[in-house]
Amino acid sequence: MNVRDPFDDAALYDWEYRRRRDDVRFYGTLADERGGPILDLGCGTGRLMLPLLRAGHTVVGVDRGPAMLARAAARLARLSPRARRRALLLRADLRRIPVVQRFAFAVAAFHTIQHLATDRELGDFFAEVARVLQPGGWFAFDTFAPNAQFLARANAARDRRWARTRFRHPTTGRRLEYSESYRLEDRILVSTFHYDPVGRGQRGGAADRRVELAHRLLEPGEIRRLAAGAGLSLIASWGGFDGRPLAPPTEQHVYLLRRGTAQRGRRARGRQKK
Repeated sequence: MNVRDPFDDAALYDWEYRRRRDDVRFYGTLADERGGPILDLGCGTGRLMLPLLRAGHTVVGVDRGPAMLARAAARLARLSPRARRRALLLRADLRRIPVVQRFAFAVAAFHTIQHLATDRELGDFFAEVARVLQPGGWFAFDTFAPNAQFLARANAARDRRWARTRFRHPTTGRRLEYSESYRLEDRILVSTFHYDPVGRGQRGGAADRRVELAHRLLEPGEIRRLAAGAGLSLIASWGGFDGRPLAPPTEQHVYLLRRGTAQRGRRARGRQKK
């Protein structure tokens, strides 16, 4: 079975997460409140970037995945000329952001920062974010914080699978069965997404696909410590995109940081103060 990069099938990615909209609305509200220019870190196929452009913002999107950026570029090409002039896509590692411009608002949606595995990588990333933010600029992001019941899946038998469902690939039309399995390697949760062909004589073929996605598990205290080391202060946190407090058993942690105190941004509405 082929183990592949989780972001090499951009069309499938967009299809699988087509209904994930709560974070787009949430970050759009913050962007409208703080203003731009905006830096979209881990922009992927433009899931967040395009709505921000349609709302009138100037946005620079950064990602390392060529397939994701190609799909983002294709989607940008369908926008109006005025919106396209406010957009820029860059391929880069998030620990070395290739910009000298300063941004009022930066965002790393959909657990992007958890792809950085070590404290050093995370520290380098936060330092880069601080470097490219304006004084008083905001940085918003979210993390996945699985509860004990979810983590118990990592101790299950290796052949145990969850979330089985059948679907047709959005571009090839091929029938596939999707399922998930997990393992825990110290502080890294490795999620394996299986795509098994459905139909007589298809299993075990060269098209079998397995994707592995690693997430560094992060506690709120670690976020505060790593951010503070880069000169970023935590000004708000939530336990989801509906604004609930960050407290167990919520598995979606959302953070808002600010660079320095030279300029005070407008208050984040309904935020949970720290």
